Amino acid sequence: MRTIEFRRLGREDFSTLSTWLARPHVARWWCDPHDLAALEAQYGRSIDRTDPTEVFIVEQNHEPIGLIQRYSSADDPAWRRMLDSAGISDVCIGIDYLIGEEAMTGRGLGPDIIERFVEDTWGRYTNVSSIAVAIQQENRASWRAVEKSGFRRVWAGVIDSEHPSDAGPSYVYVRSRSARLPDPA
Repeated sequence: MRTIEFRRLGREDFSTLSTWLARPHVARWWCDPHDLAALEAQYGRSIDRTDPTEVFIVEQNHEPIGLIQRYSSADDPAWRRMLDSAGISDVCIGIDYLIGEEAMTGRGLGPDIIERFVEDTWGRYTNVSSIAVAIQQENRASWRAVEKSGFRRVWAGVIDSEHPSDAGPSYVYVRSRSARLPDPA
């Protein structure tokens, strides 16, 4: 039995995160610089809790295997613009995720991680009615994972974003609080 847990990202995780971000299966989709100075610039304020983005290390059986983060569209103007371009006007939580340990990919962990994080998010943000995620159209494994977690595709197109990870055609998926998971096939 696998146990999925989330713990807050700390600076002691930068070395592991740098390794994950450099791996081809992650770097293709997560286009952030991964040297230690860049990680400090990207995540230091979240670690210090002066940035409202919540960033977590995903652990399976107490071993780090990935990263997941969430942020409110009310706190992130770029995310708000992207949602507006997708026709989503309500305040919602955005999520991003990666499985950094390549040996852990293709095992069905993605949907489990996302579902567990969705439940955690509903508990933390009781006044928010939806969670959204933007995914490159070519990243089939990622959008299949959110579909299996009860998200529905609401938009396809090119996102209004300057971030390199958002370049090219994307899908936007949304899961509402009232959505039920599909029955397992």
